[in-house]
Amino acid sequence: MTVGAGRPARLLYLIVDLPVGGAEIHLLNLIKHLDRDRYSPTVLCIGNNGPIGEEIAKEGVPVTELGLLRKGGDPRIVKLLREFLRREKISLVHSHLYHANYYGRMAAFREGIPAVCTIHNTYARPKVHRRLINRWLARRTARIIAVSRPVRDDIIRYDGVDPSKVVVIPNGVDPGTFDIPLTRVEAREKIGIPAEHFLIGTVGRLEEQKGLQYLVDAVRMLREDGKQAFLLVAGSGREEMRLREQATRGGIENAVFFLGARRDVPELYRAMDVFALSSLWEGGPITLLEAMASGLPVVATPVGFVPEVVRDGVNGFIVPARDPVRLGIALWRVREDPVRAAQIGREGRETVRGRYTHRHLAEKVMVVYEEVLRGFSPLGEQ
Repeated sequence: MTVGAGRPARLLYLIVDLPVGGAEIHLLNLIKHLDRDRYSPTVLCIGNNGPIGEEIAKEGVPVTELGLLRKGGDPRIVKLLREFLRREKISLVHSHLYHANYYGRMAAFREGIPAVCTIHNTYARPKVHRRLINRWLARRTARIIAVSRPVRDDIIRYDGVDPSKVVVIPNGVDPGTFDIPLTRVEAREKIGIPAEHFLIGTVGRLEEQKGLQYLVDAVRMLREDGKQAFLLVAGSGREEMRLREQATRGGIENAVFFLGARRDVPELYRAMDVFALSSLWEGGPITLLEAMASGLPVVATPVGFVPEVVRDGVNGFIVPARDPVRLGIALWRVREDPVRAAQIGREGRETVRGRYTHRHLAEKVMVVYEEVLRGFSPLGEQ
């Protein structure tokens, strides 16, 4: 399939919902850096629009929601997607996250349109039925984008996908977003946190995957040892009440600040002394790149692409997952040696600016689009 000369290819970006989350922010930033002379994007939510959808719409990209996909799925989805593909004259479908990847690829296959999907996480608990579905769909997928090598390895291992179909394209950020004129003191004043606090921060969904119970434990242990550490948590999710209760049981409820989902994260990073990523599994955590782009020293577990991005003791610190003792020790090291911490922060910033930007991401994804549109056969043979 080729696109007519001078006419941008019509792209459908398919996702479940558009709350504040890593995959959703990834999509927003990809769209921002897409070459609109070559590609004309539209976005469809199987479920509901949200804050990130509103930001995408501000970029001049239409965002439509179906309001479907309850537990167990909905048999109408493929039919509605096929109608949308025909009505909008879509040339290529690019889906994100499991359910969108399932329905998007199914609809595209039935309409004879090429499909690309992005896998954002490693397979923490691979389910047999999903592995079988992914294997069947992979044969009808033009390309599968993995956000890190560990994600690629899981796709090949568990889904039995031909390695030639899987391409690794790491997540990226816009470093300029974090060059803000706010001082550390001013950033803290805006959220009501005293300047003298040693502030550990984290940003992300409050879900089991993020291992936040170990981070709360690390702060509790530090305080029990007489170290005045405080924790800022930006994000929302199913674990929030449990984490609040954990902080209360540990007697540190006044030392943990739950801010909810935020879109002023550059200011939050400026308020922090150190960023913590305590995840149990990941693909390519965007918040880690954001914190590094902000010049913050980071302490992270070796999940997803973290070992590819962070060189322990050079541009960040790596600690084992599920180990609050070593996590706390590494975090407090930043307090004890601020000179070294500042150098590590500078190294982290340079790492991101050199390799992990939105522009890098978009350019690589557009190469995939070009290859797929040039070589696609409606019979599904590339």
